[in-house]
Amino acid sequence: MVVSSITLGVLMLLCGLAFDVPRRPNLMSAEWRTNVLEPIAIGSLAWLAPRLGGIPEWLHRTSRYLLAFALIVFGIAHFQVLTFIASLVPGWISWHRFWTVFFGVAFISAGVSFATGFLQRWAALGVGLMFALWTVTIHVPPLLGAPQDPDKWSDVFIVAALWGGSWALARDLRDRKDLSLGADSNRS
Repeated sequence: MVVSSITLGVLMLLCGLAFDVPRRPNLMSAEWRTNVLEPIAIGSLAWLAPRLGGIPEWLHRTSRYLLAFALIVFGIAHFQVLTFIASLVPGWISWHRFWTVFFGVAFISAGVSFATGFLQRWAALGVGLMFALWTVTIHVPPLLGAPQDPDKWSDVFIVAALWGGSWALARDLRDRKDLSLGADSNRS
């Protein structure tokens, strides 16, 4: 499991850095966020979750900071393109702008949690819940309407990976010390 986690993390990091950073140098553009930071976040989750002793500590800490950075940028993006993201919320859900701001703040809060090592289990649970909700409300319905579109499949798989990776990390944090300097992950 450790070898597969390290391999997945390396592949996702390389996909984000080697293939997309040179083509999309604008840090806060939606393309950069999507094509660079989503694979890096998935790779970071792959390195963080298994904690079987085979992941070097420097890689563990680095992936925690990479995940924090990605989540904070995702949150900032919710404010930068608030109207666009609010338009993605299905019509049957009220208060589109409220939910966009709410999830932007939640992303930034989760990023700060991972960066500081405070309440990381709760951050992982919350981020996983956000991605779970988005999978069933925002990404699956368009896929059902156009199952031949590979981009729709890609969206669902990315969001499902972030959902599963976040919850796997939350489960792992439940049974051990936090990723930070010996802090208990279950503290309030």
